[in-house]
Amino acid sequence: MGRIGAYLQTAFTSRWNLLFAGAGVAAAIISGFPGVILPLVAAGELYYLASMVTNDRFRDAVDAQAAKARREATAIGTREAYERLLRSLSPQLRQRFERLRERCLHLVDMAGRHRDTDSGSLESLERLLWGYLRMLHGAQSLSEFVEHTDGAGIRRRITELDRRLEKLPKGDDSETVRLRAVLEDDLRTTRERAENIDDAQKKLDIIVAEVERLESKIEAMAEGSVAKRDVSDIARRVDEVAEGMKRTDETMRQLQLPAELDDLEDPPQMLRDEA
Repeated sequence: MGRIGAYLQTAFTSRWNLLFAGAGVAAAIISGFPGVILPLVAAGELYYLASMVTNDRFRDAVDAQAAKARREATAIGTREAYERLLRSLSPQLRQRFERLRERCLHLVDMAGRHRDTDSGSLESLERLLWGYLRMLHGAQSLSEFVEHTDGAGIRRRITELDRRLEKLPKGDDSETVRLRAVLEDDLRTTRERAENIDDAQKKLDIIVAEVERLESKIEAMAEGSVAKRDVSDIARRVDEVAEGMKRTDETMRQLQLPAELDDLEDPPQMLRDEA
């Protein structure tokens, strides 16, 4: 029903239909016989709308236009996500990203000059860069959390609370029971904070390892193509690295990082605009 509604709306709001319908209504009013002419105008409009909705070429054109609008909206959204993540990086990480992007552009240029690249390989490289950018952002966020949290102080607090609990008398008077409950609750909370720090550090270590792995893959691909003077297998090697990127995407999902680091169906155009 939604598609039929779109067909009807497009057919009705077309410039020529509005012109003829408006002219018919005006003619009916001017003629002095609106009761006779207006039903004819309405019947003609219904016939026109029915014929357009059942016209395969018209439906295909409307569907193509809607698909184009969705692609453009998606492209704008992915571009905004790309620029937002890039702006959020520190200058050092932004330079690190740009260096890898320049490497990818060099690969695109080499393969293009040898007519050995296609849009699929180009998109694969962009998906690699998008995953790399997301990992940099995730590493930065986790690193800031770890650095600004006093892990040593939290561990000292756990030791202190354990010692205070051990020194409490074994009695069951109300004051001792109340104090023990307070200390135990504080200990649980402090241990939870320590676990959060350890979890963040483990996630950070995984992401840093993935970042370095991806950098090494791209660097090896670029250096190998130059050293061997053979770019005939660039597309194949890009596909191999892109296949490995699926594992990285799965890692990112398992780490339960923020929603802005989710993968996109179509990666931002970070290379195609300059290729």
